[in-house]
Amino acid sequence: MDPGGWTTGAGRDERTRLSRWAHARGFRGRFMRDPRVLAIAVVGSVCLIYRLPAPPAPVLFIVPLGLCLLRFPGRAIFAVGLIAAAWASLDAHGRLDGRLPVARDGEVRWVSGTISGLPSRDDMRTRFVLERDASPERLRLSWYDDAPELLPGDCLRVRAKLDTPHGSANPGAFDYEAWLWREGVDAAGYVKDAGTCDAAPVVTIDRLRAIARERLDNVLGDAPMRGIVEALTIGARGAITDEQWAVLRATGTTHLVAISGLHIGLIAAWLFVLARWLALRAPGGMPPRVVAAIVALAGAGLYAALAGFALPTQRALVMVAAGLFAVVAMRDMAPSRILALAAIAVVLWQPDAVIAPGFWLSFGAVAWILYLAPFRGRSRLLALGRLQVGLVVGLMPLTFLFFGQGSLVAPLVNAALIPLATILVPVLLLLTLLTFAWPLVGAPLLSGVAKLLALGWPALAAVAQWPLADLQLAVPGLEAVVLALLGIAWLLAPRGLPGRWAGAVLILPAVVGWQPALGTIPAGQYRLTMLDVGQGLAVVVRTRDHTLLFDAGPAFRTGFDAGEAIVVPYMRHIRRTRIDTLVISHGDLDHAGGADAVTGSLTVDQRRGAGTDAPCRAGQHWSWDGVDFRFLYPRATDIGNSRNRNARSCVLRIASAAGSVLLTGDLEGAGERRLVERDAPAIGSDVLVVGHHGSDSSSSEAFVQAVSPRLALISAGWRNRWGFPAPAVVARLQDAGARIVNTADSGALDVWFDGGSRIPGIRRWRQAQPRFWQVP
Repeated sequence: MDPGGWTTGAGRDERTRLSRWAHARGFRGRFMRDPRVLAIAVVGSVCLIYRLPAPPAPVLFIVPLGLCLLRFPGRAIFAVGLIAAAWASLDAHGRLDGRLPVARDGEVRWVSGTISGLPSRDDMRTRFVLERDASPERLRLSWYDDAPELLPGDCLRVRAKLDTPHGSANPGAFDYEAWLWREGVDAAGYVKDAGTCDAAPVVTIDRLRAIARERLDNVLGDAPMRGIVEALTIGARGAITDEQWAVLRATGTTHLVAISGLHIGLIAAWLFVLARWLALRAPGGMPPRVVAAIVALAGAGLYAALAGFALPTQRALVMVAAGLFAVVAMRDMAPSRILALAAIAVVLWQPDAVIAPGFWLSFGAVAWILYLAPFRGRSRLLALGRLQVGLVVGLMPLTFLFFGQGSLVAPLVNAALIPLATILVPVLLLLTLLTFAWPLVGAPLLSGVAKLLALGWPALAAVAQWPLADLQLAVPGLEAVVLALLGIAWLLAPRGLPGRWAGAVLILPAVVGWQPALGTIPAGQYRLTMLDVGQGLAVVVRTRDHTLLFDAGPAFRTGFDAGEAIVVPYMRHIRRTRIDTLVISHGDLDHAGGADAVTGSLTVDQRRGAGTDAPCRAGQHWSWDGVDFRFLYPRATDIGNSRNRNARSCVLRIASAAGSVLLTGDLEGAGERRLVERDAPAIGSDVLVVGHHGSDSSSSEAFVQAVSPRLALISAGWRNRWGFPAPAVVARLQDAGARIVNTADSGALDVWFDGGSRIPGIRRWRQAQPRFWQVP
């Protein structure tokens, strides 16, 4: 096959012209070193920097670089790795210096700047990014209730409460702080008041995109596919509904509506073919491939601009640019070398790309295509099917690692939709431009295409309901993912390779969600994990074969649900997708808000407490694997006619020979006095989950003395507005000899009761997985 016509007569003439043109401009011989080795050095060194708790000072690289003046094997690769690491460290230090310091967290002040990006609006608030000339330069703000219409490029002066970028820290959950770091956010907050800004609006690409989105909204109205069309044309995905996102995730097609490598590559490919065809028919001038590369890069850049130059589009544009440059500079360069050059360019352009799932999925997809493409059979259809299956299966370990889910119907769906996208994306772009230039003609045509998409959507939604569409397994560890990738590559190797079946053995650890750090829990021992859910509570207790969840975290009107975002991912992370008992201590949303998401995503055998037909009552007890569980509060007489939900909180004591823990929900002083008066020795425990997040309305002195904990765990929001834990509570706990640990500054807390020491062992997630972009 020779799709580019490279070996035909015209192609040979073009090759000669290109060779002379490249030689005259000094391109020959500049990339004689294998860029694949250089890519490993660059990407590997930057990954190492991003695994450190603090970036090294750039000055520390001077001496190692000086050693490269000496002759020793591999010094060039060593030098390249050091330069990349030094650049990543320098970039990280500069960005850390520009962030709002923790000492100034919560300050309220007037700030002014220019709106950047497309503001997003829902029923409660408008969220936008404000670019400033002073530090912190990039603010992510929310404007609640009566926000005016905001456009990119508008000058804005507001009085805002500013916070240091911060997020929850939990195993297996989305790293919000890492996302803020990749987005370049120096401070977050919300608008309290607005002033006047006299500067004239700045005409930016994003402003044009906002105007384009408004026109598309007017043309498409309430069309079901409005969000899909806007996503494919201008990269605005805010109009895609939650139901549509669920269908896209279940069918493995979310990448089709996120402008990235596929879309940028499609536009570049179409323009390259068209421009080269025209250039071959034009006399003289630059070689046709040079002309085609310039046109393709320009068109891809315009499309990336239309999509707002989001991080995925920037990576895709760099990849396309590297490929086109290689085509121009070195006609016989292997595709794997082009991919390596693109990886080097992306990482040097954006060092933080190495912590973005999209980076590994994008380059992984291209790498799998390059690996599988040479293994063609006699039938093109079978070859295409093999490629689709191999691509989805090959990326599945990464999707489980990053997102905790995958889709076995994705090969079938993508085999049908990707060819359709090669036609649909250019058509939608042309019709969108025509709508802007000549609405009378373009608008009806664009609406017609949207209606055609709506006719096909029910078929995709039906596929999403298939049993194997949304496959959710226990999340494997990094070691299992690496083994799975090697095993899949072995299985998909050419038929002549002996022992291909052995690749299946390497896949098994990922299938069962193997993580070396988890291990097993012996009978009589148990493990307690207090998740970092902010101002709320969610505690997971594991025995050898059973799991209890005490409260499920908060859910807010803004849409954040700790059950969905934190509890469920954590349960999959620890390979516990079945909860034997879910206890909701009381009905407050910071404890019960995430319960519905948990029961909707995981198997829950029994539910007790608030909102159930099985309220917790003092005296109820059971035993799992040598560990005793007993409710100590409330009695029916304790509740009476009280409407105070805190007074109804379930109090659960867990005990074995390895140690004991007391969970009190939001029980306040009156309930604590009843417990102390009835049987003070019965509440004595090694560990106390401090009630009501450390509020002074709980943890009375008599109660703390009766419990006499060695370890006190507090679940509170970081720098919360109530000032929890209250200083008086901290003093009482310290006087009782308790060691105090707070999720607000430690992240998730993992406590294991193995009877091996006086104080149960504890692991703080922020200390166990320290990253320099995290707030200390």
